[in-house]
Amino acid sequence: MSRLRLIVLMIMTQLFTYATAQTPEGYVPYQRQFSMQTTASIVDNLSLTTIRDVNLNDPATVDGYITIVPNTSSFSGLMRINGRPGKLVRITYLSSETLLDQNGSGGLIKANYRISGFESDNQAASVLLDVGEANVRIGKDGVYFIWLGARLDLNKALPGVYVSEFIIELEGN
Repeated sequence: MSRLRLIVLMIMTQLFTYATAQTPEGYVPYQRQFSMQTTASIVDNLSLTTIRDVNLNDPATVDGYITIVPNTSSFSGLMRINGRPGKLVRITYLSSETLLDQNGSGGLIKANYRISGFESDNQAASVLLDVGEANVRIGKDGVYFIWLGARLDLNKALPGVYVSEFIIELEGN
């Protein structure tokens, strides 16, 4: 959910509808006229687009953990914020959760999420952002990129189905 301030003033341009009605003497033009004016002014608008999901299938498991470092791993997820250049944006996200096997086996996975960000699509230049909440500035091109990583503890996982949905909120300041 993103909290955005949006002001829209609507005034529509003129719309004319002409029709023809038939009378016993022949065709008589019949005219209806509608008039509305519209204009829109968007004060602030932010959007978030997922470009790539986190790949949890290919990374190696080491000592019961899968680790995807957001600013270095090719398995990281990638998102893009679009907004007004120079706009300050507060990002809040769920930094950890426990995933339970949906089949009821009793297995669980502990997940810790980290994000890194940069004003252009340059993962190597991205910096790790504060855990759970960060303030960033939209770049001069009106975009800011976020890479999502995770550390998954699989030591108590059993074969099964584990479902997670990463939650992120954007608030323009």
